[in-house]
This record gives sequence, structure tokens and C-alpha cells, in this order.
Amino acid sequence: MRGKIAVSLLSSTLFSCVQAQTPEVGAPATPPPPPAAASAVSTAVPTGDRLIVIRGATCDTFLGLTPEDRAAASLFYMGYSASRFRLKTVNANNIRDIQTRAIDNCSAQPERTVAWAFARAYSQSRGW
Repeated sequence: MRGKIAVSLLSSTLFSCVQAQTPEVGAPATPPPPPAAASAVSTAVPTGDRLIVIRGATCDTFLGLTPEDRAAASLFYMGYSASRFRLKTVNANNIRDIQTRAIDNCSAQPERTVAWAFARAYSQSRGW
């Protein structure tokens, strides 16, 4: 019975605290976004899932990405490779070298996987 009383008192105390709070005077309210911006955002977001098989993505596809997407994918595959090698640290000074070597590996053998290219780049650069 004491548990029910404690829960009842606690919930009523919290409820009264929430009601007692008043908004700050002079604080500007955040205006809602204009309808045009909302529709632009909704059309920019692709619908459905876009699944990528991590160990199956080919170098040919990787090389066809925009520079920004390729840089993001490179960071992902560097982390993925480091994890596969069970590395605890990565030398940040070697990141550009690893990326360059992986792109060179992909250019030389576009039918190979991106995971292979980055694993080989790690081995070539001794980036661990």
C-alpha cells in the first residue's frame, strides 16, 4: 500500500511542478518553418531503403561516387578495415595515404571490392 501512496504523491507533485512552470517572459518563440522549405526538404529525402552490401560493394561503384560521397565512404571503409584488423589506434597522419592507396587499388582493379582495396591499402601503408 505504501508503494501506491508514494507513486500517487510523486505523480501529483510532478504534475503540480509542471503546471507551476511559466514560460520565460521576453523569450522569442521559435517560428515554424515556412511551407516552401518543408516541401523542399520532403522532396530531397529519398523514399525507401538504399542498402549497400559492405563486403560486396565494387570499386567500380566506389569510383563513380561524387568526391564528397567518396570521402565519406573512405572514412567508413577505413574504420571498417581497422575494425577487421582489430586495431586500437589509427595514425591520423596516414589517413590520406590510405585513401590514396585504396583509390589506386580500385582504379587498377575495378572489379574487386572496396573492402579489399582498403584492407590492401592498410597493409601497404602500415597505417597501424
